[in-house]
Amino acid sequence: MIRIQILGSAAGGGLPQWNCACANCVAARTGKIEAQTQSSIAISADSEEFQNCWLINASPDLPRQIENTTRLQPRRDASRNTPIAGVLLTNADIDHALGLLLLRQQEKPLVVYAADETRAMLAWLDRTLARFCGIEWRKISSTFQSLDSSLGFRAIELAHSVAFQFLDQASGRLALVAPAVSELTRELSEASAGSDVILFDGTFWSDHELACVRAGARRAREMNHLPVSSGSLNFLRQSPARRKIYTHVNNTNPIFMPGSPERVELEQAGIEVARDGLEIVL
Repeated sequence: MIRIQILGSAAGGGLPQWNCACANCVAARTGKIEAQTQSSIAISADSEEFQNCWLINASPDLPRQIENTTRLQPRRDASRNTPIAGVLLTNADIDHALGLLLLRQQEKPLVVYAADETRAMLAWLDRTLARFCGIEWRKISSTFQSLDSSLGFRAIELAHSVAFQFLDQASGRLALVAPAVSELTRELSEASAGSDVILFDGTFWSDHELACVRAGARRAREMNHLPVSSGSLNFLRQSPARRKIYTHVNNTNPIFMPGSPERVELEQAGIEVARDGLEIVL
């Protein structure tokens, strides 16, 4: 069994973003749509509880996410403990890695799986945590390696990021987590075709989305995110996966708004939009 819980579904800045008054942020502040924290996911092979769980990225909202998720909280039979076994980083983006600093109080080195490039870019964080718990860096591989006795994973290299595919070694079921995708590679397509669940980069709906709220803003592709409408929608529409879910959604993306034409188009294609607290069990 693979148990996945969305801790945060929004891209960097969250929803609402502190300095943004776009339609989605206004709606979130007035309670018309639910606020969402920054992207992070918990995964475990446990059937009922996250007794040994792993985080896919560690957002700046991680302490709040832990307090919102009973399974991630410490047991009451010891003064200091955590079910969090470690973190897998897709890249070195601030909204994916800053939460590592917030885990500094643990008593042994923090286990982090990451690409060599990601580790090099996070040297500053490595130096900071050296004064606290420290980091035990572990390498990732394109072939499956074990996280524990029943859960395996492999890395799929992308430009500026990696995706992770998880394997339930008992049932053979597969889950693909790809929150930062700049292009559809052959390896990613092959992994998608074999996965039961896909969590995919839904940062921007259109390539010029940010320009509508901020003059001169970079395009989605310039920020290494494949836009939904002209990039990943048809790809996911054709996928045989049982569940297809967009995550890491930017506050400006209209798919956050229930009833919007963009959200309706996704729903008609059988594609979901992640939300904080969403649980998926394979």
